[in-house]
Amino acid sequence: MQTTFRAAVVAAFVTLAGCASTTPTVETTPGYAIYDIKAPAGVTHTQIAEAVKTSLQKSMSAVQVTNAIPPLTLPEKAPRFHLVSPFKGSNLAALAAIAGQTLQVPTCEGAILTAQASEKSMRRYGEATSFFVCVMPYRDGWSLNVYTTFRKASGAFNAQTLAATLMKPLTGDSSQFLPRTINSLVDAVKTTGATVALLEAFPS
Repeated sequence: MQTTFRAAVVAAFVTLAGCASTTPTVETTPGYAIYDIKAPAGVTHTQIAEAVKTSLQKSMSAVQVTNAIPPLTLPEKAPRFHLVSPFKGSNLAALAAIAGQTLQVPTCEGAILTAQASEKSMRRYGEATSFFVCVMPYRDGWSLNVYTTFRKASGAFNAQTLAATLMKPLTGDSSQFLPRTINSLVDAVKTTGATVALLEAFPS
């Protein structure tokens, strides 16, 4: 019976190998979500920032947080993140352009909290997830911006990556956990008594 089972497993992998590409491929997919936070009187900047930080610490394997002082004059409208090229106008930017590559990073002007978080548990299988999160106050509340990057290597890089590539049609990849992490952030902010509304997202 064990021989029959092993033969069935081998046959399944052979079938999958015929369908899945084994060409070494690295794919990076960005995404973002922008939320509007409103809270009753008494809810402070610190409470909102702490809720975001604590949620990331529970969900991710590494977190780096930068706290800042709120702007002297708060903007009237909810701000949002922008993508900028850190090497714009430099020789590195020119070299990247020649190689057909572009590098853009998110930035949040006036943020009271900026956090960069990563999940490394699936790295040996060629998958890595990173989060850039910022909280920007404005006159009527806060803007919570979440920018995600999912990097996936597939094909015959190594035995683990190849095995993961063959199984992904059946199990999917770890990008399916991105919405759960974002929802945890939202739920954490709500524990402060605030209301959170989605304004914009990609993919929608």
